Amino acid sequence: MFKIVMLIKKRPDITREAFMDYYTNHHVPYIHKLLPKGAAMHRRNFVLAPSPLGPDDYDVISEVFYEDRATAEGAMQAFADPEIKRLAQEDEDKFILPGSIRRYIVEVHETRYRPLPA
Repeated sequence: MFKIVMLIKKRPDITREAFMDYYTNHHVPYIHKLLPKGAAMHRRNFVLAPSPLGPDDYDVISEVFYEDRATAEGAMQAFADPEIKRLAQEDEDKFILPGSIRRYIVEVHETRYRPLPA
């Protein structure tokens, strides 16, 4: 399995709740429709503040899952299309701090010690 991991900061002028709501209920479905082949799954891990683990540099760590590397890379390449890039950026500007997104394509390896509840 391959996924794109993104570290994202919210705009400082919106609340955490507004950020979470817009990201989940508007942005994710909107971007999924823009891409020729959207994600198989999109997980948002909203950072709890204050964090006992260190500084709160980012507000969310998102995981966008794809069936294979080619599909993940294809999704990233779709953003090279000027119209897709413009529309995505226009929507991101509504709730994300400009220039704050860090993206990584990663290959997933897991070690499970016990099953987690669904």
